[in-house]
Amino acid sequence: MKAKYGYMGKMLFVDLTNNTFSEEELTEEMARNHIGGYGIGVRIIYERMKPGSDPLGPGNILGIGTGPFTGCGTISTNRFITMGKSPLTGFWGDANSGGDFPEALKGAGYDFVFFEGKSDHPVYILVTDEKVEIKDAGHLWGKDVVETERLIREENNDNSLKIACIGVAGEKMSRIAAIMNDSGRAAGRSGLGAVMGSKNLKALACTGSKKPEVFDKEAVKKLNKEMLSDIKNNPGPGLMMLKSTGTAGATLPHLQMHAVAIKNFGGNNVDDFPEEKWENCGYGAMENFVKKKYACKGCPIACGAILDIEEGKYAVKNAHKPEYETVGAFGPNCLIDNMEAIIYANDLCNIHGIDTISAGATLAFAIECYEEGLITKEDTDGIELTWGNDEAMIEMLKKMCFREGFGDILAEGAKEAARRIGKGAEKFSMDVGGEMIPMHDPREDNGWGSTYVEDATPARHTRGGSQMVGSYPEKFKKLMGLPENFDRFGYENKGLAHAKIRSYQHHINNVGVCLFTADSVPYYPMLELMQSIMGWTDMTFDEMLKAGERTTVMLQAFNVREGFKPDDFQMPSRAAGDPQFKVGPFKNITFDFENLKKQFYNAMSFDYETGAVSGSKIEEMGLQDIIK
Repeated sequence: MKAKYGYMGKMLFVDLTNNTFSEEELTEEMARNHIGGYGIGVRIIYERMKPGSDPLGPGNILGIGTGPFTGCGTISTNRFITMGKSPLTGFWGDANSGGDFPEALKGAGYDFVFFEGKSDHPVYILVTDEKVEIKDAGHLWGKDVVETERLIREENNDNSLKIACIGVAGEKMSRIAAIMNDSGRAAGRSGLGAVMGSKNLKALACTGSKKPEVFDKEAVKKLNKEMLSDIKNNPGPGLMMLKSTGTAGATLPHLQMHAVAIKNFGGNNVDDFPEEKWENCGYGAMENFVKKKYACKGCPIACGAILDIEEGKYAVKNAHKPEYETVGAFGPNCLIDNMEAIIYANDLCNIHGIDTISAGATLAFAIECYEEGLITKEDTDGIELTWGNDEAMIEMLKKMCFREGFGDILAEGAKEAARRIGKGAEKFSMDVGGEMIPMHDPREDNGWGSTYVEDATPARHTRGGSQMVGSYPEKFKKLMGLPENFDRFGYENKGLAHAKIRSYQHHINNVGVCLFTADSVPYYPMLELMQSIMGWTDMTFDEMLKAGERTTVMLQAFNVREGFKPDDFQMPSRAAGDPQFKVGPFKNITFDFENLKKQFYNAMSFDYETGAVSGSKIEEMGLQDIIK
């Protein structure tokens, strides 16, 4: 039976090799078991992709999908997922983005689009109210993201089109390329922009008048009203920050906590990036450039903004406000405290389609290699890649976007760049399995580090963990069976907690809710909304969590099938506190992230030596007919 409430009930499959497409029904059974997003996506790709496929070959399947809450009238649910085999890690990859595109995809009539094969020339896909066209994109190849969107709307005489596309970095298959939407929103991680480029696929453009059916509209309105009341009358500190500054407002408090990566994770906030520099990376240094604030469609928080720098060497118009991760990556991680340079770097990444976390972290790696004599000015095209040199950073970033000169090597990400440089450069690559560590220092709270090494998509700050527990409301902690707080440097009883929180985090992503809203409102009525939107009135909280756990199992099984072993995801020694810091809140501490990974594996019934999922867990999840 076709999934009805909350879903369009259809998936689109595009065969780029043969220039054909087909539709398939999204069944109620698959929807209830796997919910949406990468929960459904990994099921489809696992079953249809040949094991061992090259991430940048025609055998990889690229998915773009939504969740059942999107378009159903509840707040902060305009998110979508990109997914496939990651060219950075060689294992599962996904990335999440917001804006206006997701609702347009559902409005066009589909919950998911999957791309197989490779076109023999550049193309883009146009979907309007279930009408699908594969159109030539030769004239778009080489265009930046903003220009691509403008040209597609103009040539189709339709300003309502919402577009997910790649820039030049994706076309040139940079392993840190992002899939972009809304002229500056990024599905940044996992290098999936390169997968899109490898298929000669420039864009997916969507519009339509369709809406998913909702089981109980009045109940959804009531739940929505309660959340809006809480946002207005009972906001916590996290929500207040998001409404006033966006995530960029987290930079100063994180610097105070020594939670920001400094000097490629080798520096500290006393000697290397002292307090007099902090304000230069805070929201106050950005605020004067804000032209207007904006929100993703249907979101009352409005954490985004458009910025203008009117003059100077970093003058830029209509730039999207950098997120905290971006400020951290191009700022303290490279010892740069010039906000104008950070805004400009963010805009370069947005218009050319590169993940800002990976770009900033790879530049920090390259700077350290230069400072340590592993590479010279002759290697770097004459650029002096030194700490705090914002002009050098911008110049090299431009080369990375276009894969020119030494930027061609860095566009592969730090792990591959280290392999090419040799001379022991790998010790300066702060990656887990090829994915660069985000700007939440894993030593500040070992819950971050545990997530970085235990999840199927490594080095991710949006996969939950014990570090999140302090922000959860009491009602939610009781439902989950979680303690009030965890010792952020301790190891006791964290494995099962991580497994539960991971299940819930997958669920947030799979239904299409923004993580910021889900974690910031006093209580996000996830189960109640599922019952009201999808009509699953008999669904329990445990069944809801089990659906998220099913995603954890499917992602792990995918990786194991592709040759994954737990040793593939290791924390760099430096980021684990070896050598130890001598100042700051985690001085004289070395962290055992393998202990935490082992706890999580035991809680999930994954084999710690091989990564394999136990037969009993596969049967418990009802996946015995899928995972062999």
